[in-house]
Amino acid sequence: MKTFQLTIARVDMPVFDGPVASVTVPGTAGEMTILAGHVPIVSPLRAGIILIKKDNGEEESIDVESGTMEMSQDHLTILI
Repeated sequence: MKTFQLTIARVDMPVFDGPVASVTVPGTAGEMTILAGHVPIVSPLRAGIILIKKDNGEEESIDVESGTMEMSQDHLTILI
């Protein structure tokens, strides 16, 4: 399974940084699932849950109130 780099950060500290298989985010226009090779995109996030799927099958979730995401060159950055 192809992976890409995910970085999630708060103003005061990093939250997650590592390779992942997919990430589902609560975009303001609806939920989006990001996979390796996704086209570049920038989107605001609404309150909800970020679901992270690692390449070993493990899942992790992070509650968010709002934020912004940017996918560029197989690197997803989320600021919450």
